[in-house]
Amino acid sequence: MSALMGGETYSIDSKGRVKLPSRLLKHLASEADTTFVLTRGLDGCVFGYPMSEWQQVEAKIRSLNQFDQKNRSFVRHFLMLSEEVTLDGQQRLIIPRKLMEFAGIKDNVTIVGVLDHIEFWNPESYDNYIGLHDAEFDKISEEVMTRN
Repeated sequence: MSALMGGETYSIDSKGRVKLPSRLLKHLASEADTTFVLTRGLDGCVFGYPMSEWQQVEAKIRSLNQFDQKNRSFVRHFLMLSEEVTLDGQQRLIIPRKLMEFAGIKDNVTIVGVLDHIEFWNPESYDNYIGLHDAEFDKISEEVMTRN
């Protein structure tokens, strides 16, 4: 699969449907990737994994020791809001109400491609998050990209 990247804000209808950007869709591995797993993300967003990528995430989760308290807690929190969704004929998917509430998504959603998954954000939350980290971006980039 090619890398999912780019970001934009879109309207979301009253049923929670949003059209995925064509520039993200063109990077999906195959027709099988019209199915996504949406789940609780980090920093207040929703993660959307194409099924081919989700299978790798699921394998990693399955490898966790379920007798370790931190692992159990992570698995429960990460999966409790998860849901499988499929793109409709108009390239829209439905963000389940419980995930919209988790991320504070209402009328608009910022969609960001992040290599192996898509993030769905409340636009104001996304702008605040980016604003907090904008000033540190050069320093963070240097630290992250020069690690061995």
